[in-house]
Amino acid sequence: MQDFKNLLVWQKAHELALFTYRITADFPREELFGLRNTLRKTSVDIPAFIAEGCAKANDTEFSKSINLSLALSNRLEYYALMAKDLEMLSDTIHADYLERIIEVRKMLSGFSKRLAE
Repeated sequence: MQDFKNLLVWQKAHELALFTYRITADFPREELFGLRNTLRKTSVDIPAFIAEGCAKANDTEFSKSINLSLALSNRLEYYALMAKDLEMLSDTIHADYLERIIEVRKMLSGFSKRLAE
């Protein structure tokens, strides 16, 4: 068992979740329980599964949590694209957001591979 806050991948995923909250703050009111909430929940679930995985008994179980986070990062990328296409995110914000999502996804992928060795 390790302290999840010491993992760089968790730190980056946490920053991504905080960024998500900032960029969705001005979404239309009718999206309060729609895309805004979905983006926020998905982004928070990524570091949450990493944190949960740190309490698992072995690397196999930890790997499952990391892989769930990895899958959620793909989902988050789609939701971000949807927000851009609906003009809730500017092209500039979307590009920055996408860069952050991809960075976290690459870290999760590498971490998953190390756990599988």
